[in-house]
Amino acid sequence: MNRKQTIIIALFSFISIRVIAQQRLTVRDSLTQEPIAYMSVWFGNEVGGYTDESGMIEIPKGTKKIRLSHICYETKSIAKVTADAQTIFLVPKITNIDEVAVSAKAPKRIKATEVGLMKAKTQTKHKGANGFEMALFIPYDSAWAETPYIHSILASLDYSTHWLVFTEIKTPIYATLRFDLRLPDAKTGAPKDESLIDGGIILPSGQKLSKDGISLTRPIPFPQTGVFVVVEWITTAQVSESCNLIPSLNMTLDEKENRTWNKKTFFAKQSGGAERRGMDWMREQDEPAYQNEEAQVFYKGRTPSAKLGLKISK
Repeated sequence: MNRKQTIIIALFSFISIRVIAQQRLTVRDSLTQEPIAYMSVWFGNEVGGYTDESGMIEIPKGTKKIRLSHICYETKSIAKVTADAQTIFLVPKITNIDEVAVSAKAPKRIKATEVGLMKAKTQTKHKGANGFEMALFIPYDSAWAETPYIHSILASLDYSTHWLVFTEIKTPIYATLRFDLRLPDAKTGAPKDESLIDGGIILPSGQKLSKDGISLTRPIPFPQTGVFVVVEWITTAQVSESCNLIPSLNMTLDEKENRTWNKKTFFAKQSGGAERRGMDWMREQDEPAYQNEEAQVFYKGRTPSAKLGLKISK
């Protein structure tokens, strides 16, 4: 290889690197200038993604529109990234949650107990998927003499690569999990887009959840409206919404009243000839996957409920 050929190859390599650099976007808080990690970014198709710990994400080739969303920030839509290094600043949401007053004080009398479906029998599992959220509504018990405090979020997770329903995962991808607490919407009954615990608590990829669950930074009073326990699957890898992620969530079929909801952030669907982003919160029994005859036979007409819960003290 002569000197001229070497220079040409080096030049093309430099141009290629520049093209790749043009497809990167960094998201920051408009007040603190800090990067926003694990913000969902929708590219106008079924391939969405999340910013990494530095607030950066690579934009796929051919992206025509970008939508940025996070439970703690105002949603923002922008045109395709064209600069070498573009930074977007998002404005934090201002929310007033009157139903729950956060307290740093623990109750004087501590009697720990669990509420939710953690002790229910595991009969099936729900696979993890990028941008997928599962929520279980836990009602307030009118028999409680005093309002209990929530100390930890509990979840029954399966880190194996085999499921009762789904086939073996050939290339396991371990997801980062975000756990959150939300109030129910008064009209729809679905989880509100407001976090009770500052945007949720992150469980890093590959770190297993212990039997004690994930502790809140400070206990909060149990809302008298009831509360949703929410878990969200996140990966910074560029994968489709249908790609299998670890862990899966254990489910039970024994609940007479199903209080489980799910949401798909990146799934694209046609509505009236136009593409619509994602699928908003729906009750688990309304999930299309359970409507076909084969599913009805397998589940015997029952709908799986999420094995999520809370550790509370009274």
